[in-house]
Order: sequence, then C-alpha cells, then structure tokens
Amino acid sequence: MRKWWILALVLAVCGWTPTAWAQGKTIHLTWTAGGVGGGWYGMAGGFAEIIHEAEPDIIIKVVPGGGTKNPPLIASKAVEIGWGLPFVNAAAYRGLPPYDRPMTELRALAGGMSMNFFHFFVAADSPIRTMDEVFGQKKKLRIAVSPAGTSDEWVFRKVLEYYKTNYKDLEKAGFVFSRGNYAHQANQFKDGNVDAVFTFLALPGAAVTEASVGRKLRLIDFPKGLLDYLGQFGILPGKIPVGTYPKAANTRDVITARSGSVITVHKDMPEDLAYRITRAINENLDKVHKIHASLKPYKVADGPTGCGVPLHPGAERYYREKGVLK
Repeated sequence: MRKWWILALVLAVCGWTPTAWAQGKTIHLTWTAGGVGGGWYGMAGGFAEIIHEAEPDIIIKVVPGGGTKNPPLIASKAVEIGWGLPFVNAAAYRGLPPYDRPMTELRALAGGMSMNFFHFFVAADSPIRTMDEVFGQKKKLRIAVSPAGTSDEWVFRKVLEYYKTNYKDLEKAGFVFSRGNYAHQANQFKDGNVDAVFTFLALPGAAVTEASVGRKLRLIDFPKGLLDYLGQFGILPGKIPVGTYPKAANTRDVITARSGSVITVHKDMPEDLAYRITRAINENLDKVHKIHASLKPYKVADGPTGCGVPLHPGAERYYREKGVLK
C-alpha cells in the first residue's frame, strides 16, 4: 500500500492523471468524443482499436463529450485525449468566448481529419448574391442558425465580427434569427419560414439535401477577406463541388470555409507516448480510412494542419521524421 501511494505522489508531481497511470505494462487513457451514436463517438472507438492493435500496452476508453466541452476536460487533465475543432481549440487556447481563461496547455497530435464545410444558402430565386450584401449592407433576412454555444454558431459570430456587426445590430435592422438543430433548419427553410441558412456539415450534408427537396436553394460563396479572417482560428478555405447538391441552382464550385477534427491532448502527455499514438494512427491509414467515410481523404501531410493549437513535441517529432515538417 505504501508503494502505491508513493507512486501516486510521484505521478501527481509529474503532472499526469490517474487514468493514465501505467498499470504494470499497460497505459490506460480516456478519450472524450461526441455524443453516443454520433460520428465523433464512433470514430474515437475506431481509433482506440487501431492504436491498441499497433501499441498493445495502450488501452483507450471512449466517453461522451462535445466540441465546446472537450477543451476544458483536456486542459484540466480530466481526460488525456479528446476530439477538437480547430476554431474551438483556438478560442480555448486564447481564452476567447465561450471560455474565460486561456488554455495554453492544449496540444495536437493530428488535424485535418473528417472535414466539414460551412454552408450559407438562400432560396434559388432570392436576389441575394453575396455575403457582403447580407451582412455588409445589412439587407435584412430571416436566417436559421444553430443554437448558441454550438461550434457552428461560434463561427457565425466570427462572420458577424468580420463584418463589424452583431445579432443586436442586425435585429435592429430587421433581421430575424431562428435557432435550432439541423433538422429544424431544413424544415424552416423548406416551409418558407426563413430566407437563408448558415450551417456546418460534411459533404453532402443531409440537412442541406433535405432542405433542397421542397425548395430549390443556391449556395453563396465566402469572400476572400472573410476566409483570411477565419484563417486565424484554424479554419481553412475549401470548396463545395458543383453537383454535391443536385437540386441546388449553382452551376460551378462554391468557395467556402472548412474545418476538420483534431486529436487534442495536454502538453504534459509524455513525449514518447504522444509519438507512439501519432505513429500508430498515421502508419495504419488503410484502417483509418475504413472507420468513417469522412476520414478517407486524410493523409499524413494533413496531420500538422488546421489544429488551432500547437503540435505536441511527440507528434512534431513524428511529422519531421516523415518529412512533412521541416
């Protein structure tokens, strides 16, 4: 018993958490994902299996979490690994809302995974052609957005910041905002209760496809200035290829913003452990690609991109060895 408490004291001084203690030759870690049954939860389980197959002494337990919930859990060492979104990671790292302190403890093992794309669309017969018209010139619209506190809505606020406006000013100008989940957004658009939708989905987004069934829509390009502004939050330029939504009125690719998922850890994770996990993931891409369709495009060169926080030294060592970092 005395030896056990001495070990606990040593680990506490070293800054590592009880769930990560090596029990004999086994390392137990906890991965905070998304809601049970969601994409993040299933993908985390798939990664846990791949890592364990490659590194049998590493056992990972997956628990429910969420985009804005995960950074504080990792920063406080309640868990060792978590899914993150680069723009949420960046907000946490810098202490921006919805967070009240900088979480500079956060590090990344791999980014650029499971890309989702921001969609801003209006009715096909709408006179609106640009985002500048809507938010810059304040041409009033009824817009469906995700509920406050979600990652989608956080980015929508950044869009308003770029245009030097906010909800209050737009509502004074006659805008109306309808907040709800993806199904709510699609139904509100189909029923003609809103003029536009701002949403964040993998391609093709089921809610966008559903919205287009009862009412033809047109996707709006993101302007370069806005893309540059969003870039500081780890959000990358992207495009929605023409034909992604057969009932959309677009006749060419739509320029937009995209963001992937990030495997996020605490800076105090031992460098060798971070290296081994990063290696296990990136050297088993044939298995990774089978976990979920959104992971099929991922390649080693994507790992250091779009993280929103610095790479962990162990991950950085791996990517340097592979030549994707200089």
